[in-house]
Amino acid sequence: MNIIPICTKILKDTTRILKHQQEIAVLKGETFNLFSILKMESKENDTHSAFLGELLNPNGSHNFGASFLQLFLNQIDNETLDADSSKVILEYHIGSNNHDDKTGGRVDIYIKDASENTICIENKIYASDQPNQLKRYANHNKTKNKVYYLTLNGDDASKGSKDDLEIDVDYTCISYHTTIIDWLEACAKEASDQPILRETIKQYIILLKKLTNQLSDAKMEKEIKALIITNYTAAKTISSNIEAVELEYTRLFLIEIEQKLNETLNDKHKDWTIEVSEDLNVIWSGIKISHKDWPQNIRVQLQGNNKIHSSDTGYGLVTHKSSIYRLDIESELKSNIIFETGFKSKEYWPFYKLILWFGNTEERAKLFDKKQRSELVTFTVDKLVEISRVCERPLSELK
Repeated sequence: MNIIPICTKILKDTTRILKHQQEIAVLKGETFNLFSILKMESKENDTHSAFLGELLNPNGSHNFGASFLQLFLNQIDNETLDADSSKVILEYHIGSNNHDDKTGGRVDIYIKDASENTICIENKIYASDQPNQLKRYANHNKTKNKVYYLTLNGDDASKGSKDDLEIDVDYTCISYHTTIIDWLEACAKEASDQPILRETIKQYIILLKKLTNQLSDAKMEKEIKALIITNYTAAKTISSNIEAVELEYTRLFLIEIEQKLNETLNDKHKDWTIEVSEDLNVIWSGIKISHKDWPQNIRVQLQGNNKIHSSDTGYGLVTHKSSIYRLDIESELKSNIIFETGFKSKEYWPFYKLILWFGNTEERAKLFDKKQRSELVTFTVDKLVEISRVCERPLSELK
């Protein structure tokens, strides 16, 4: 059976529905979204944990007391925690990481009531799991604690994070796609007579539907589902090949960057080495740039915040905090105007900044358009060349 014509029809019909969805969004004013405009879409702590935490907080600025928290507890079927006596703390420190005892860490959203019952929510948008992360949280306040793993689509935690924990016994997976959106709809209904709060919640719901690839119009969502039901085999074939296409075009994108970097940095002397990761399906893959006169383990890097083809991407200078050069590097470069434009410091990065937003489906789609991809290549190369040139002399002089 030749399913190509069926696939073609599905894609054409879906494109038509999406176009109509966009027209309706414009008429409703839904295209104006502060979270998107300010590029806050995939910032786990600064956007999502902060927004959820504020709504969950009985003392939050929403002035609805424990109502929103109680709605959340109802949504996740938690009958243990007392909403009225609860406190909500973001990035709560439960002790230093102890990899032997598998304890400690910093919990994204921590909720505690007067009877010492607790909830630990690990919030994952695109970032990867940390070693024994869920296991460490499960070992906290063991007899009175419940652990929730929140992702866009309800994915399970990695083996390295959960260790020997059993899903739905030791921890529960919840999703933005269903759990959070359903809860937010209930919150918006509760806040129906508070227009600013209600509309802000609705804007956030629109953002989440965008991140989870849901249509905001129920009628069109029903039409899409009918298309899939009628043409399931063809739709499944398309779905099964999407990531392979994303990986192929991400590699093309990186190779085009590599070529331009070589043309620019190695135009006179072959002082620079530029490497594209072999396996882009591995977390933290991307491009590494090193100079022949720099000490080992110091480089400029473009790297996915998780997997580069499906997450936000950062760039900057890499060397671990334990490096004997770290303080010299930070002291020498921090006053340069380039590093005063939003760069942050991390364990492996003296200077780090997000630059590409492939966690966003619309941004990722630019990879498949030759003109748009070329513009992204030029933009990215300019940034990488700029930071490489700024670092060239100071890093070459390190002793």
